[in-house]
Amino acid sequence: MHPELSRRTLLLTSAAGGVAAWAGLPALSASADPLVYDSPAAFDAAQAGYLASNAQDNEVGLYAWGESYFLLALLRMYEAYQDERYLRTFEDRARHLMKTTDHARRVQDYAGRSGKVWRTAGNYTAGHGVLPDGNGTPAIQLRWAGIRSAESTAEVLNVADGTFDLVLRNPATTSVVTLPAVSLDPASPTYVVTAVNNAYNASLRWTAVDLRTAPAAAPAPAATTIAFKSQYYVFAVHTGMIAFPLARYARMVLQSPKLRRSQEFAREVLDAATAAVAFHDPEWVSRADGTGDYVWPKGAPIPFDGTIQPYNQSQGIGQVLVELFRVTKQPRYRTRVLQMLKAYEPALRLVGDAYVWTYWPPYSQLYAGYPKTAGISEYTPSYPASKQIEDLSHAAISTEFVHAAYDAGIAGGPATDIQRFTKTFTQKLIRSATEVWYRVDGTGDAVPANAVQCARWGAYAEQDLLVYQQSLRVYDAVQLVPVQGSHALGIAYLNWAKNSGWRNK
Repeated sequence: MHPELSRRTLLLTSAAGGVAAWAGLPALSASADPLVYDSPAAFDAAQAGYLASNAQDNEVGLYAWGESYFLLALLRMYEAYQDERYLRTFEDRARHLMKTTDHARRVQDYAGRSGKVWRTAGNYTAGHGVLPDGNGTPAIQLRWAGIRSAESTAEVLNVADGTFDLVLRNPATTSVVTLPAVSLDPASPTYVVTAVNNAYNASLRWTAVDLRTAPAAAPAPAATTIAFKSQYYVFAVHTGMIAFPLARYARMVLQSPKLRRSQEFAREVLDAATAAVAFHDPEWVSRADGTGDYVWPKGAPIPFDGTIQPYNQSQGIGQVLVELFRVTKQPRYRTRVLQMLKAYEPALRLVGDAYVWTYWPPYSQLYAGYPKTAGISEYTPSYPASKQIEDLSHAAISTEFVHAAYDAGIAGGPATDIQRFTKTFTQKLIRSATEVWYRVDGTGDAVPANAVQCARWGAYAEQDLLVYQQSLRVYDAVQLVPVQGSHALGIAYLNWAKNSGWRNK
């Protein structure tokens, strides 16, 4: 049972801003009028809050985890109210996105590609530092594959008789790795590449490779401190999150007689989404059992290169494939979606009437764990078994994908049992009248910054209005001042559910 409390009761029993302050969320002042979160006025406030961030690229993930949500929010608001001003704003933002692809900006990823996609770096990618020999020639590439990679340093000390001490630091950990009397000579028992790679573990993600075409003994480098640079990579999930609303807009417009004025632009947007998805075709792996996933290329400068991507990341691009199938009718898109849905089945455990699943696919390398001897990954040579249950925010990407497939009429067996995913929310995620759990099995404390992400499950309000009612109660209890793209999407879904927006999908 989930008590039905009035919004006024919730406001009176929640200290203004108290729950938000400790979670890093902006809070309403005591004198501010509370937002009515399922109103257009609340969305206007969310729009203003998000646009103030002025995202100009995806270098630190602002498009993937901000702009993408805002764009989808605009489409949900249009479905809720049939007000074309939301589409006009969407079109302005879509033009901005298409003008700021890597190709348009003339920038490249780690492999020298300049695609019609949006690269990223920062906390998402590995950092490189170059250790020279005593002649100043680049000799060894030092790497940290974890957060704050660009803040890593390598210090060369105590140079003597062809050896030197190497001290590796990254501010994400208090552990300093000191390698005494290492050498550039591959024949030496203290060869620096071997020493660095032996220091690697799941917490200290240092690795090294020799850059020389013919590695051999060389003079030791001069004492110095080497700075690291983040590498650039294009994540399939980033592309998926960004391209999903683009493809959805194109489908909505091209299939709507009343939106003819936008159809020429919609075809441009469709081309952009199609090109973005195609960029990742080399990462797709189909299997003989009818399943498939996106797999990170081995040698890409990211954590977990060479491994199967988690469900939410493959499915992030899967939702784009759904929309491309709906608008183009090309069977290859439907086939790939069906392969993803079948790959989802091994993780879907029925608990009561609800689905519970893991972050990593049960057949993946990360779920089982792997040793260095497996040769699976260059930047993460080994890793322990990771069998954690999916959390509500990452799960919202998967559930958006599943509902999109359902809406498209793509029957994917158990993985498109919409009622069981709905029960995940209503039977597992709901903790109290104003709270949700962090994980989809009904465990873990969800601080308000996590809790407000529950509204991104809003598509399932079509199946059970409790999804909308609970999300609204959570927003009222937190008294969130919306500033993020995900906040805008949550508020859009509250409006969408209140107005039965599914009638206009």
